[in-house]
Amino acid sequence: MGLSHSSVYHSSHVRSVTKSGPVVITPHQDVYPRLEIYDFCCDGTTYKPEFELLVQGYQAMYDRPYEDMRSFYQVAGIHGLPYSAYDGVTGGAHEYHNDTDWAIGRWGGYCHHGDILFPTWHRPYMLLIESLLIDEAKKIALQYPDKEKEKYVEAANKLRHPYWDWSAEKALEGIPNVFSKEKLEIYTPKGWKIVNNPLKSYTLPVDLSTPFPTKSNNPTAKPNYTPPSMDYNPYTPAGYPTVRHPNANYQDQYDVLNQEMLVYVPAVFRAGFYQMFLNDNYLHFSNHALRSNDTEMADTNPGHPNPLVFVGYAHFASIETTHDGLHIIAGGLGGHMSYPDITTFDPLFFFHHMHIDRLLALWQAVWVPESIAVNGTYTAKLNEKVNGNTDLTPFRKSEKEFWNSNDVRDIEKLGYTYPELMKFKGHDSKKLHSYILGLYKPDPHFGRRWFAKLTIEEGKLIGPYVIRVFVDLANATAKTPVTSPHFAGLVAMWRSTNNFRANGTTYTVGSVDITAAMERLGLRMEKHDYVSDVNATTGLLKSTSLFNVDTDINCVPVRQNGEEVNPKDAGVTNVEVYSFEHDNEDPNFLVKNTGQYHGAKKF
Repeated sequence: MGLSHSSVYHSSHVRSVTKSGPVVITPHQDVYPRLEIYDFCCDGTTYKPEFELLVQGYQAMYDRPYEDMRSFYQVAGIHGLPYSAYDGVTGGAHEYHNDTDWAIGRWGGYCHHGDILFPTWHRPYMLLIESLLIDEAKKIALQYPDKEKEKYVEAANKLRHPYWDWSAEKALEGIPNVFSKEKLEIYTPKGWKIVNNPLKSYTLPVDLSTPFPTKSNNPTAKPNYTPPSMDYNPYTPAGYPTVRHPNANYQDQYDVLNQEMLVYVPAVFRAGFYQMFLNDNYLHFSNHALRSNDTEMADTNPGHPNPLVFVGYAHFASIETTHDGLHIIAGGLGGHMSYPDITTFDPLFFFHHMHIDRLLALWQAVWVPESIAVNGTYTAKLNEKVNGNTDLTPFRKSEKEFWNSNDVRDIEKLGYTYPELMKFKGHDSKKLHSYILGLYKPDPHFGRRWFAKLTIEEGKLIGPYVIRVFVDLANATAKTPVTSPHFAGLVAMWRSTNNFRANGTTYTVGSVDITAAMERLGLRMEKHDYVSDVNATTGLLKSTSLFNVDTDINCVPVRQNGEEVNPKDAGVTNVEVYSFEHDNEDPNFLVKNTGQYHGAKKF
């Protein structure tokens, strides 16, 4: 994880303990819900004071001196770059050293990706940004005129950071306008003002990453800017904003982003979350990289590695995998959201991850068994074992103690909740489960659901890319639009990785729900199990096409710059197809190879 261009970045940005003392994250005193952004900012006047404080609070964090540990710059820098100690949290003997650790594939940020702490590490991270936001909001509320002050003080107390549900049907319309508007009109302590929108972008106070020798790859080349290869982090000079799908003028392209949302919300995100909520195994739910000898992966299946090597389950039962897809879609080539090292500098990251925290809160049933932090972090060495008591550094719950996953399990004790949890509080958890499945439930095809299973060797490509899956279109290429009825979905490879793994080859096993594409095209499989498949009068198969896995599944790996890569060069080794009776899917079918098998295609 991490891109090679950033390897020279470490030494020039050293951070230390803040002068006002260590940054301690304390739970909120009262419990209030985090709301979906449309409800929060677009529901008439209900949450208008909270929204106005949110906007001003973000700007206040931006305006803090960037050396301040409570500034947006420093908090954003916890996740990846600048690969230096935050608030004096070094990890002691295990502290990351760029000169040696980069070469062996260790991740230099604090964040956990590809291990069981992925959901829980981000929980105190979200609590940190939320706490700092509320602190700023409370100070701003006290500045309002006396006749308005009480209302805004109350709003500051109730304020919780909203989330963006990019898997809701509303997301088909694209990114909410509140994230794309240049200006916002809000009521401030000094009256009505038109202000720059801090939710659209963040302007870097210092250089982020390093300039490229090819001048056109740097934003200063606008109007002739060309984003660099996906092998490298984009360079953002001081004074330049974060961007989403930047064009040659280094400006956002929301038409491109919204077009991709229109396609990926139903084909990838909603299908992914439906499958995820069928899975009650935390190991498979939590992340996209597990040891296969912990997960019953047999070594007899075609194209599968030996169970003693690393295998990642990047399937639709994993919250991390669907999360990965949003990063790539929201950022695009050259956009900050697409790159793990710099993604947090786009404020959209925090609205995205509040949604991930919501999904974790809705799902929680089984909690953190032991696993391995395969990538390492700034304070965890490579392949270090982690569990529910592992410190979630650098997040302090006191000056000498750090939060762990067991500490953050009960979100009401942290001072927040979510609307669905309030609605179903005190009810049987099965009712909540049924409600969530109803939000994302897709339609079946001939009473069954169909999945293409991809086995992908990691490390073949450095940098985020996707593997698009097309059905019944042998000549599909990177130029084939994803609006084509033949496009079924994709596997997102957001996590970059070096070609090093001490314990052997690393694989990702991903799935794409191809049911909707088959239905659009009128396709069926060669094996027929149902009486309904046969015309009762003629005794012949109904007039739908036959389907052959070897010829009718086409995998097209595509980099963020639109470049097509040969499947084998992208690590695709095998594609298999399985089906299940609708509502009877085995969420662990990628591990057990259960369900009806329809054939395979090797690369």
